[in-house]
Amino acid sequence: MGCVINLGVDLEGVSNVGPKVRRGIERYLIDGAAAGHAVAANEVPEDRGTLRKNMFQPEVRDSGEVVYGVADVPYALPMEEGTQPFQPPIQPLLEWSERVTGETGLGFYVALHKIPTEGIDAQPYLEPASEAQRDWYQTHDPSDYIEKELK
Repeated sequence: MGCVINLGVDLEGVSNVGPKVRRGIERYLIDGAAAGHAVAANEVPEDRGTLRKNMFQPEVRDSGEVVYGVADVPYALPMEEGTQPFQPPIQPLLEWSERVTGETGLGFYVALHKIPTEGIDAQPYLEPASEAQRDWYQTHDPSDYIEKELK
């Protein structure tokens, strides 16, 4: 399980255009997604680097959707959105604490108090990415991409 950014940008509706126009639109959509992906890569929370290593570059899916995100990391969405309180397994948090602080005290606190009473705090990295992607689309003209392909 992972997270995918899909702003609803796709190649639907461009099937009745020539291949050069389609390629220009596709490059425009990919470049916008790449701007978002760069923000996600910069903002991603990091411990062992698993989220970053499992990020995938913008791609055009068979459906025509242009997406990017994090693949096969079950905690990708909880890191992005945070969680409600729950009882986590202790061992992974003790290992995390050992890596971060050199001792296990913080891990016991997080496992036995913080997460069970407060949940996991959100550490957004995909939402800022989607905002950057939206901003990029608003400040770039797709006709520039189409014109380049037609030359």
